[in-house]
Amino acid sequence: MILFLLLGVATVALISRTEKQEREIAIALTFNNLSDELLLMDAPRHSVRLLVSGTASTLQTIDAKETACRVDLSGLGEGTHTLTVRPVDVGLPKGVTLKSLLTPSLTIRLEPLSQKSTRVVAILEGHPAPGFTVAAVSIQPNRILLKGTATMLADIDTVETRSINLKNASESFKKEVPLNLPEAIAVDPPLRFVVAHVEIKERIITRVLESIPVSVKGASAGFEILPDAITLTVKGPEAIVKKIEANPAFAVAVDLSNLTTGSHSLKAVINLPVRTTLVSVSPERFSVTINQ
Repeated sequence: MILFLLLGVATVALISRTEKQEREIAIALTFNNLSDELLLMDAPRHSVRLLVSGTASTLQTIDAKETACRVDLSGLGEGTHTLTVRPVDVGLPKGVTLKSLLTPSLTIRLEPLSQKSTRVVAILEGHPAPGFTVAAVSIQPNRILLKGTATMLADIDTVETRSINLKNASESFKKEVPLNLPEAIAVDPPLRFVVAHVEIKERIITRVLESIPVSVKGASAGFEILPDAITLTVKGPEAIVKKIEANPAFAVAVDLSNLTTGSHSLKAVINLPVRTTLVSVSPERFSVTINQ
């Protein structure tokens, strides 16, 4: 009995999947032979509704790529046109039959096509990592050709990219960035993105270090050094220069080794961290007196 019940259920299921059914579907329109001097307005909004028939399994697997309604625009000029949708215009996948056109006609509007060559501008947001800055930004292509109606293009002087995030960037990078442009406006090249090359460099700063104490080395007797501080102007990466006083490699000293009793004029020995340079120093010489 259980076997007969299972066979019955399977038979009913098979019949339901192979029995012809009807279904209402909507398919997109493809417009052919549009004049190069005209623009079809609101094309993405157009679709055609159909009543079709087929087995349940066939209707469940209808692929949008296999369905189309192709409308021929040959000979049409500027203005509003009402077009008749014909069964011959509809392409359906194998096993699906057109029963009726639920959208027997459609109205389209054609307007003169205008073109404008426009510069692309990169939009940046966020900040690079501390001590780094944006050295340059280049866009490829840096100009694009816009296509639309004269009204659409009238107020467009530049085309911006979507925001390029710089948060904590510490090295240069390339990135594909979409254009911030209404879908109704076509572009040439047709890809609606550009490649942005953002050059990130360490920020180089110049800093004046005032009243830096001067240490001595090699002192074997009493001494006096005047002045006892120095002013330095140092240049280098911001992250290093801003914290240079705490860097173990930074030192300012006067060497008193082997000096005889009396007065001497000496230069300070200045050690700086790697990748920094000394721009200026004041004073350049120190008066040192060695006592007996």
